[in-house]
Amino acid sequence: MIRIVGKGYKYLLKQLNDFLEISKIIVISLKSIEGRKKYETVFGKKLKDKKDNPTIRIITSNQSFLTDFISDLFGKQKLFTIVSDYFLTKYSNFKILFLNNAKENKKEIKNGKRCIISNFQTLLSDFFDDKIDFLKKKIRIPYKIRPAVVESKDYMKNVLPRNQIRAFQNLKKFNGYLGNIFTLNPSLDAYFNNVQVSIDYTPQLETSAFNNVLKLEIARCKLGYSNFESFIRDYNQNQALRKELKIENGERITLSSYRRNLKKIYPYLDKFAETLIQECRDLKLIGDKIWIWDRRFFKCNCSGLKKKKTGELSDPDAGPYVKKKGKHSVLVGTGYTDTCIVDSWHGLPVYWDAVNASKNDNTIFQETINQCIKSTTEKPLFLIADAGPDSHPSNEVVIEKGIFPIIAARANSVGIILKTEKGNHFRAQYIPRIYYRLLGKLYNLRTIVERKNSNEVVGYHRSKTSTRGSEWAKIYVSIGNIAALLTALTAFKVGRHDLIRAPGAFRRLNK
Repeated sequence: MIRIVGKGYKYLLKQLNDFLEISKIIVISLKSIEGRKKYETVFGKKLKDKKDNPTIRIITSNQSFLTDFISDLFGKQKLFTIVSDYFLTKYSNFKILFLNNAKENKKEIKNGKRCIISNFQTLLSDFFDDKIDFLKKKIRIPYKIRPAVVESKDYMKNVLPRNQIRAFQNLKKFNGYLGNIFTLNPSLDAYFNNVQVSIDYTPQLETSAFNNVLKLEIARCKLGYSNFESFIRDYNQNQALRKELKIENGERITLSSYRRNLKKIYPYLDKFAETLIQECRDLKLIGDKIWIWDRRFFKCNCSGLKKKKTGELSDPDAGPYVKKKGKHSVLVGTGYTDTCIVDSWHGLPVYWDAVNASKNDNTIFQETINQCIKSTTEKPLFLIADAGPDSHPSNEVVIEKGIFPIIAARANSVGIILKTEKGNHFRAQYIPRIYYRLLGKLYNLRTIVERKNSNEVVGYHRSKTSTRGSEWAKIYVSIGNIAALLTALTAFKVGRHDLIRAPGAFRRLNK
């Protein structure tokens, strides 16, 4: 038998004598000059240089082999070393070449092992044990189902005028009025009136009551005002807006009083949002089957220049946001990141927070998952994210919560990588085998969170806050998500499911 050791590849050349127990072993190293001369002497010809790159197939020690299912020797699970020793001792003509990672594969260890397989590739394990029973089942993605069947008349009767009820039922282009949000969701007034009584707070003006302040802020969000000054000026001059919000006392509000009272209701916004999320779950607007994570950058009222004396930004809680465009990294601005998890059925938010924009995607993702699971008893089956938080710790955090991570892997990731038809990569070790064929469809759902972010930027003009500080950033994010939840609830109660995630719905003034 002649074994030829080449540059990065090995192959066996068997002869008839190998099977007659008459063999002669000649080892020729093609890496040295002496080995090449010896090759010419033995074969009588010069060695042709191999220009084509060899095909390398890297497998893990956990992968099943055909020999695992043959004869009684492999009836029980054995270590790979025991299997190799068995063949090497019993069969003298059976040779197995093992790759020595310590010496011959230093370059592969340094660069990391990488094996890309298609998510539609059939594995040997698909045909053994009980796994075939799962594969034969038709596995489907838990898509959204229809919301709870409730007569919209039950909500609108004796609440909305008859002409508006008929318009919602018969006119598809009628998108409602701003006042419909507050009329059909009386829980807003009830909740913040109770909060105001519980803390024994009496505002100077009736307009500055907690429920009225939140109504004004949601109206500012729905109408697309980017700053406080222009909205307060229009409110003081626009009688139609006062009438729409049912604040007709004629009092004029100032910027300082408005911001002061808005900051007072900040600690209670998350609790109120939880009641809205639970109501959406009861009405089957949120399914908690698939969650999707993403981050959205928004600027703050900060120039991005550090002070000479302190070396800090004018907003010390904010940070620079750098985004990679092609081969270069570009500074987008200074501000915060809206880290949000939405449900796949209607793109409604289930958790959100505002953090420093300079933080890494992995850090933000892991903190968001931990805080989200603590804040609710619900848990999805899948959690989808882009390649930003791609890392082993991020996947492990999701796995520890009992959720399957569908996190896109980077193109240069190492390990066993699944590749879909559209070219998306995923880490196979964190995804059950039965869901490999669904990866493409599952990852397509990630566009839902992108549409939600688009509604924030395009629909509500919420790409920059006119304030500074982390508390104001959290208020800014909470108001936008509460407005989305109230819009969805209002659309359901008027029987218009097409308006559930429409930013342009319920923003007109009934003049």
